[in-house]
Amino acid sequence: MRMLRLALCLAPLVVWTDIALCQSWTPLNNAPPITIGYMALATDGTVLAHARTYSSADSQWYKLTPDSTGSYVNGTWTQIASMPAGYAPIDFAGGVLADGKLLIEGGEYNNAQDVESNLGAIYDPVANTWTSVAPPTGWSQIGDASGVILANGTFMLGKQGLFDSALFDEAHLSWTLTGANKPDYNVEEGWALLPNGKVLNVEIDAFQQYNATGTKSELYDPSTGLWSEAGSTVVQLWDSAANCGGASAASYEIGPMVLRPDGTLFATGANKCGAGHTAIYNTATGTWAAGPDFPNGLNIADGPAAVETNGNVLMMASPGIYQSPSTFLEWNGSTLTPVAAPSTASGDSSWYGAMLELPNGQILFSDLSQNLQVWTPSGTYQAAWQPTVSSVSTTLTPGSTYPISGTQFNGVSQGAAYGDDQQMATNYPLVRIVNSATGHVFYCRTHDHSSMGVATGSSPVSTNFDVPSTIETGASELYVVANGIPSAPVSVTVGTSSGGTATLSPARIDFGNVAVNGDSSWQSLILTNNGTAAVWISSVAVSGAAFTDTSYCSGSLAAGSQCVIYVLFHPTSNGTFNGTVTVIDSASNSPQISTLGGTGGTTTGGNISFSGTIASQGQYVFTPNFTSGAGPVTATLNAPAGTKWRFVADNATTNQAVAEQDGTGPLTITFTAAAGNSYNFFVEATSGSGAWSVTGSHP
Repeated sequence: MRMLRLALCLAPLVVWTDIALCQSWTPLNNAPPITIGYMALATDGTVLAHARTYSSADSQWYKLTPDSTGSYVNGTWTQIASMPAGYAPIDFAGGVLADGKLLIEGGEYNNAQDVESNLGAIYDPVANTWTSVAPPTGWSQIGDASGVILANGTFMLGKQGLFDSALFDEAHLSWTLTGANKPDYNVEEGWALLPNGKVLNVEIDAFQQYNATGTKSELYDPSTGLWSEAGSTVVQLWDSAANCGGASAASYEIGPMVLRPDGTLFATGANKCGAGHTAIYNTATGTWAAGPDFPNGLNIADGPAAVETNGNVLMMASPGIYQSPSTFLEWNGSTLTPVAAPSTASGDSSWYGAMLELPNGQILFSDLSQNLQVWTPSGTYQAAWQPTVSSVSTTLTPGSTYPISGTQFNGVSQGAAYGDDQQMATNYPLVRIVNSATGHVFYCRTHDHSSMGVATGSSPVSTNFDVPSTIETGASELYVVANGIPSAPVSVTVGTSSGGTATLSPARIDFGNVAVNGDSSWQSLILTNNGTAAVWISSVAVSGAAFTDTSYCSGSLAAGSQCVIYVLFHPTSNGTFNGTVTVIDSASNSPQISTLGGTGGTTTGGNISFSGTIASQGQYVFTPNFTSGAGPVTATLNAPAGTKWRFVADNATTNQAVAEQDGTGPLTITFTAAAGNSYNFFVEATSGSGAWSVTGSHP
């Protein structure tokens, strides 16, 4: 059977060698600097990751940024702002809100102490700051709480261990109580958002309400603020330890619930006494059916699951309660099948894990270590699951904000889930722009989504997106992405013509002869905006292995303004070298290109001949380098009558001035050159301006 499965996996690779048709795990090439637990997907495509060390370092957060191709495997880590003083939680509630901010509430642990914390904070990714959030009035604990972001964008929080729930008012950082008729404690419960906007919960009969065979479920209706019965789950999904110790041995744990694109919700269970059960909720009929039991005594007593882009559900299970090793399985709507596990699975219990949907269709996995990995599922999505774009500007300016509207921007599921805490839903739109010339990927920060629902179908929805100021300009493809499933591309142009032209001058720099492994003087290129509107500079690039640049041209260049690019020539061998400097911007004549040239080697003597124009008093230039033999060098600066100049000879090899004349031209300087050293001249207009030339000879 293993050989058959291998053959089915490998055969298509003969046709599609560039597509990973087989499901696989890939470790990140760059590990985070600290052990990671909870993760959230920021609306700019980065991953916000929480340190989990059981110490005060649990206040720390890090950001994973994908590379220019959109790869998270090759992404890089940076530390972002830490949480407010005194708040270093583990196992908390939270999620990314409709405005793109991240809300974190409670924590079973704080500063490594088991305190059921009632602290909270909200993170602003634009300002890179945290703001403390007070708990609902009278709440002395929140702990490892249940939580969900409702379709209207409001975060609903459960008070761990008690009946209370509250709605977050972000504008005032305050709370309003809701769900007063909830019949069961908020203990280990995971809340799932349904397509109709209601919230589904499996009741856990804990503590004084202990019922060894309880199978109740309930629905929260945001329109009334009340809970109602939702029928029996048919099989028990929470661990009551009914046949192996009863109430005193029960963990009350439960597994995650995940909505699939077909409208069924797959709910997983825990069972200390044997294999965990599963159940299937049909959102169309509002009824439950029993699913298959986990094989080999497996359970999910807290643990992650996520819907793949192919519609299947990936999950992490382990034996008994809190035991290892872990096993990964996939539910396709009819069968529950073991799949490949990450390299760390043998030492993990299911509760170690966390999963996050990535916008490229992969699933990011953490397990309380630094060994983060991504899962690449097989297959693909159906067209009916894709977002559609009905309205967006096809001309985009870097640094600007645009509205975009269409359908199904929130995807067909919340994405990933856990048991109770660690909500990692990603049912919100991301905007991805891919430059047609380079293939580089840019994510635009989205915010103020019109809906935070799931499976919104044909209902119109919208959001806003900020085009990065650093985005590459030119023809591009825009996608709306939800839970890794992209819309069809929309052709857009980024950085449209300013209507004017820009000039890069001089058109060529000839560095002359420079000794091998020596450095020329820095030569300047001036970019001038000749138009009446600002020009947006997308990139400055130098080609040619012997040339390097330092650019002061970036972002917006005002009408009539200039910026400078300095270029250095460093030949590493004898011979002729050529290169270019290319500026891509929003001017109508973009790109602007200047060519570069120079020769590496020694000289046997020759003439000196340089010339140029200085436009205004106080400006200066360095001539290209020349390499001299040993002996006297004579050079004369010729300049317009009545103007004053500073004329300096520099030894570029030792970085020292060797001769200088100041005054009205012509100015002549003489110095003795050392064999093989490189020299250049500094020419400055100290009074007046105009065309100049330097002539002379060297040995």
